[in-house]
Amino acid sequence: MLLVNPPNTNQVRDDVSCTLTRPEDLTDWANVPSLGVLSLASALVPVPGVTPVYLDGTVVPWPEILRFVEDNAGDLLAVCVSMLTASYEAGLQLLRHVKAVRPGIRTVVGNDHVTALARQCLSRRRDCIDYAFAGNEVVGPFRSLIADLHRGGVRSADHYPGLVTWTADGLVMTEQRPEPVFTDHDYRLIDEHFPHTPQYRANFATRVAPRLRELLGVPLHNAVPMELARGCIKFSRDDACTFCSIQYGGMWRNSVPDAERGWRVVEHAVHSGYDFLSLTADELPLTFGSLLREMCRSAPGWWRGTPQDERPVFAGYARADGLSSPRHAATLRELGVRYLMVGLDAGSPVSLSALNKPLAPARGGDPRFRAERMFQHNLDAMDRARDEGIFLKTGFVVGHIGMTRRLLHENVDSICALVDGGKGAIASSDIEVLSPEPGSFDHRFLTEPALAAATARRLGLEIADADVREEIAERHAGVDVMDREEAMADYVRALMPELSLDDLAQARQRLREHCSNTGVYVGE
Repeated sequence: MLLVNPPNTNQVRDDVSCTLTRPEDLTDWANVPSLGVLSLASALVPVPGVTPVYLDGTVVPWPEILRFVEDNAGDLLAVCVSMLTASYEAGLQLLRHVKAVRPGIRTVVGNDHVTALARQCLSRRRDCIDYAFAGNEVVGPFRSLIADLHRGGVRSADHYPGLVTWTADGLVMTEQRPEPVFTDHDYRLIDEHFPHTPQYRANFATRVAPRLRELLGVPLHNAVPMELARGCIKFSRDDACTFCSIQYGGMWRNSVPDAERGWRVVEHAVHSGYDFLSLTADELPLTFGSLLREMCRSAPGWWRGTPQDERPVFAGYARADGLSSPRHAATLRELGVRYLMVGLDAGSPVSLSALNKPLAPARGGDPRFRAERMFQHNLDAMDRARDEGIFLKTGFVVGHIGMTRRLLHENVDSICALVDGGKGAIASSDIEVLSPEPGSFDHRFLTEPALAAATARRLGLEIADADVREEIAERHAGVDVMDREEAMADYVRALMPELSLDDLAQARQRLREHCSNTGVYVGE
């Protein structure tokens, strides 16, 4: 069983444009194992007769991956590929290679891109995709499918929640069912067939680790993502930020059942040699505050007995309005969270509202007031981080529906001021031009002109004429392959008609340079 995290498509195909979407520009590129692939591989360990092979194409050269398929074709039961929009075409290239080598090898795909566009992917790629899983609650059904394939007796599709496949009745999509967060990771799989860890450690050591050592005063060597919880408070009302493409499936949040189980997961990672533990929940203090406080109250003896400067460092994600609370910040620091990703994303209340950053109140509320309050949360979050000795990885998105030249300049100036105000708190920053990833509201704005028009009216912002938006929407609707930079340019043309993609690229470059000049790490 080969389980693959493919590289970004531009690393496989020279004809794919990649100037604003280089993975190397992200501070965490190929620094850590692929948690999704490791989870699925680990879930297969107990299945009799099946040997899972973990393979991460972000650190293993592409020719070696293709050669592994060729050399082991006779023994391969299935090849399973995790597909994001950025890696979808690379994944398809691998699957076509698999089918060319031996058509009888079964192929299984999943992750965000497939979840968002499951029907399109399965309809257009019947030559190389046999099965897909949509959503997050699919580890158990995936294991059942592989076990049944090994036994030679696959059951009807409704036995595998989340499965998408072709049957005699056509394309069938089985609804997901809730399942516990998977925690039985077998870290030995990471190096069992391919030596991934040396490259992960080398990448980590040359990127953000030196900055963290400078700030925290402790050396860090080996990072791993760790799942105690999954979800974001914004998902509770289907109210995600417009650019967010995370597909949470049937449960808007999920976590380990109690603090004891959480600490067992931590202990397993620490005893496996990891000292930088990245908690994967999309938002921690607002969504999982009770779990964090319970873990603080019930820290085990081995943790309490470890000197502060010898403990592993936790990293995580938080909204600014979660971190801005002194209580939340103190809880994170007590637990050992020292490095926190916070999406500040805009320097203007109007833009924060357009990106749908503020929380939607249960009973309405003035959007302008909430956006202005969100901007203040950005400032307060940096103060709380500084107070507690928590260092931030800030995220900024350049662009949004209805952005004008004035708003762009206002955002750049305000973000630069935020960075200046974050001295002593901001360790690194990822700055991206908005990409309308499938599954996000921004992708819907691109492909659904009526929704874009209604949203622009509500915000009081201007977008392109209907005929321009409809022509662009027609080209993007219903397809499974997306050239991200072409889609970004079309998004600008349809929804930011005062601007060009080059305007956004220049603004991004100014922000990157400002961060670098301020001592903030910004990728390569």
